[in-house]
Amino acid sequence: MEGGTNVKCQVAIVGSGMAGLVTAYLLNQDPERRYNVEVFEIGEQLSLDSSSLTVPNPETGNTDRIDLPMRAFSGGFYNNLKAMYDFLGVNYRPQHFLFGFSSIASKLSCTSQKPQERLHFLHSSNNHILFPMRPQTATLISHLFEIGYLIVWYAWFTICCFLVPPLPYESFRSYIRRTHLPRYFVSSYLLPLFSSVATCPHEALLEFPAHDLIDYKKKTNGDQHYTIYGGVNQVERKLSQGLQIRKSAKVVSVEPQAQGTRVCWESTLETPRSDTSEAIFDRVILAVPPNVVQAIFKPLQYEMSQIPTISVQSVVHADETTFGRLSGTDILHSLRARTLMKGSDAQIIYLRTFTEGEPHTESIHVQPSGLLVTTCPISVINPAKTTQRSTFTRVLRTPQSRQIITDIFNRTSSGPQVHQEKNRTQWRNGNEGVWLVGGWCWDGMVLLEGCIVSSMIVADAFGVEIPWKCCP
Repeated sequence: MEGGTNVKCQVAIVGSGMAGLVTAYLLNQDPERRYNVEVFEIGEQLSLDSSSLTVPNPETGNTDRIDLPMRAFSGGFYNNLKAMYDFLGVNYRPQHFLFGFSSIASKLSCTSQKPQERLHFLHSSNNHILFPMRPQTATLISHLFEIGYLIVWYAWFTICCFLVPPLPYESFRSYIRRTHLPRYFVSSYLLPLFSSVATCPHEALLEFPAHDLIDYKKKTNGDQHYTIYGGVNQVERKLSQGLQIRKSAKVVSVEPQAQGTRVCWESTLETPRSDTSEAIFDRVILAVPPNVVQAIFKPLQYEMSQIPTISVQSVVHADETTFGRLSGTDILHSLRARTLMKGSDAQIIYLRTFTEGEPHTESIHVQPSGLLVTTCPISVINPAKTTQRSTFTRVLRTPQSRQIITDIFNRTSSGPQVHQEKNRTQWRNGNEGVWLVGGWCWDGMVLLEGCIVSSMIVADAFGVEIPWKCCP
């Protein structure tokens, strides 16, 4: 590629999630054909859609696609994702949701003869149901009081988001205290809603940079939710077309050399021989979580160890006892709900907050097929009614990890350093021919938009034009 020759630059991309496939697509579509791209995937399927499944829908007689994890997105925050979908011809549609906020004392209360769960409120996304439905266990007076309470404090929180900017590297916990948000509003509504997006416990969410959550709120305020027709496999199919993909290949090390970078991998297939293979590439792109980068790329072992990750589980099942049919919190079978939702495409999402010990919210998403998807499950799910269990790695954010990522991506710090250990490796993205992409590789919530933005940054550094370029 260099020196006027026609030799292509050899590029390895480790990981086939959204960031890996978008980066591979962009480099593979380079009009000058300068890059020979090979994608390494540890599994037998591309990881972007590997956990999703197709299920029959008894009501329509057709089949539905359940995306795991959930791939709904909203306008404002996901500008580059939407621009890419539009360019690829991926069809998406507006989607309404009905959120049920409830609290329960402990896991044992789920199986108690006298459940102590309380359904606080039913919120329709974008207020598509003008007057909020009254929970079965709420009196009219208590329901009106709850509506008034939420109007006041949600309006106050929204005003703060636009008029009270977070301090440099301030945590969300500190921001909540500084803006005087009441405990009940925070624990029963604000944290459950945000934790359903970030899929993490409340305590971890409180340690997020306030910048992330306030920015997300500002950009999604009042905007519509969308889902993809036919599921995210439509995206995976378009992005992966024509790519050279090495499946069942576990990359065990990425080692910069004097000339190029050595990638070593092992086959994950059960074969008599498990020898390690290796190849030299001109450039390597790591599209994997920080814990994987830590394991395979020595120059970043310390930095990656400081970026927290957790495992998140999603369960597809048909156990309706998990959303409280005996405790008055059942929305799905409520006659009042059915009447108000008649003719609506709204999907129900139960947000159940367990308050004992470390508060944690589980999300139960009722699918059009009637199946349920429980994310971050706490309540006991009947194994006999379970269709599939999937586990994902969720990258968490803290002011300290935000500083590390700011350093790695060579962005200008907007405040005092919160990460001042001496003798830290001053590695920058692209050093030694190695690059990082992923939902965590930008200054914001760890969501799909980060995958697109980080991939666009790398493609731009490679001199490749981004055909859908929207907002860098």
